[in-house]
Amino acid sequence: MNPELLILFIPTIALVSLTPGMCMMLALSLGITAGYRRTLWMMAGELVGVALVVTLSVWLLGHMMALNPTWFRGLMVIGAVYLLWIARQLWMSNPEMEGSDGAQNLSGSALVTLGFMTAVMNPKGWAFMIALLPGFLRQDASLGVQVSTVLSVILVTEFLSMSLYALGGQWLRMRMVRGGRLGWVNKIAAGMMVIVSTLVLF
Repeated sequence: MNPELLILFIPTIALVSLTPGMCMMLALSLGITAGYRRTLWMMAGELVGVALVVTLSVWLLGHMMALNPTWFRGLMVIGAVYLLWIARQLWMSNPEMEGSDGAQNLSGSALVTLGFMTAVMNPKGWAFMIALLPGFLRQDASLGVQVSTVLSVILVTEFLSMSLYALGGQWLRMRMVRGGRLGWVNKIAAGMMVIVSTLVLF
């Protein structure tokens, strides 16, 4: 990728990453319920998922549309149901009585899986990469070097954007705790999980 394209690519990716979407809403939700450090597990899984989506979008661009959409749709439904289950757990829990919440009880591996599934099952992510990347890749340059550059920019931008959302969620939780409204923390997070699951399906 030449410098001119790179200068255009960086703000384009930054703008897209900062736009509220499935992964950002998930980061905000977990930031509220589990804090920034716990959310890092989810972010690690999400970054692996994004790397997979980008890599497959580049290398299999011509073959992806030929995949059986029924299988992909089935995986999306499974992911959405999992998110709804987590939303129910958050809604039913009472942090003021239990001293913990549903997201806090999830293991690191479960949070990694949640982030990975959210990234891979995001149809808008696939569509965006397929539509955008061809315009920034040059046929006369090394594809490996270009993919490495694209991945570096996307992963750094995604991490910074998710960190911003997760820290914002953590700040919101602190404000609610001080205001005596801790009972609403999980309700808000559960609502965000429902939004994310709806985005997965539609």
